[in-house]
Amino acid sequence: MDDSISRQAAIDRAVSIPMFGRDVKMVAVSEIKNLPSAQPEQRYSKEELRVFQHGISLSLLSKRSSQHWKYDEDTATEIKFLERLYKKVGADMRGEQDG
Repeated sequence: MDDSISRQAAIDRAVSIPMFGRDVKMVAVSEIKNLPSAQPEQRYSKEELRVFQHGISLSLLSKRSSQHWKYDEDTATEIKFLERLYKKVGADMRGEQDG
C-alpha cells in the first residue's frame, strides 16, 4: 500500500502544528525538503522513449517483412520480443507501472 504524501502537504502540516515554535518549524520544513522523492526517477525522457519506440517499430517492420517471404522460427521469436518491448516502452511513455 502506498502511503506517500506530497512534499508540500508534509510542509503544510509541519507549519500548521501549533506547539512547534518558528525555529522548529523551519528545521522541519528544511528536513522535509531534503527528503528523497517517493517518486521513482524516470530513466529516459518521453522524447527518448518515443525515439526508442520508433526504432523498435522499424525493426518490427523489417522482421515482419522478411517473415512474409520466408518464415524463420528465430525471427518469429525476435518479433514477439520486439512486440513486448514496444508495449513496455509505450507504457513507460504513459507513466504506467509494470504489471
